[in-house]
Amino acid sequence: MAIACIADGIRRAHDLRGPIIGRDRYHISLCGVGAPGPVPDEVLSSLLAVGDQVRCQPFDVGFDHAVSFSLGARKRPLVLASSEGLPALGWLQAGLRRAMAACELPVRRQFNPHLTMLYDEQIVLEAGIPPLRWTVRDFVLVHSVNGEARHRHLARWPLGGG
Repeated sequence: MAIACIADGIRRAHDLRGPIIGRDRYHISLCGVGAPGPVPDEVLSSLLAVGDQVRCQPFDVGFDHAVSFSLGARKRPLVLASSEGLPALGWLQAGLRRAMAACELPVRRQFNPHLTMLYDEQIVLEAGIPPLRWTVRDFVLVHSVNGEARHRHLARWPLGGG
């Protein structure tokens, strides 16, 4: 897979030690909700309603560099990012935010589209990569299982639906 190859190349070039997170956890985060632990039934019901409300056509997304997010944590995410700004992802995210607000779910204000490849103590300021593009055809409600390095897909919605 191209993402794993890019991650491995950057890992080697910058002497990073963190393991590549793996194909089953690659995703582009659009909105974060909640705290670690089980998802309360009422929150899950609201999130499912949000997904049902959002409409968007399939679109292309592309990344052209890798960079570390320096969040003050010891293990910093090394992510794929785009100098293009990824406006279509922003439109999808804005639709999700509106639907979340209508369902009275908390909405985080900041959105920086990215795909996390690994976590490491070292910082990579910016590393160019061969352009990586694909078509986004759906979006998924993901539960990140805290401390277990795995994700559960709770629901999936195709783009282009009426």
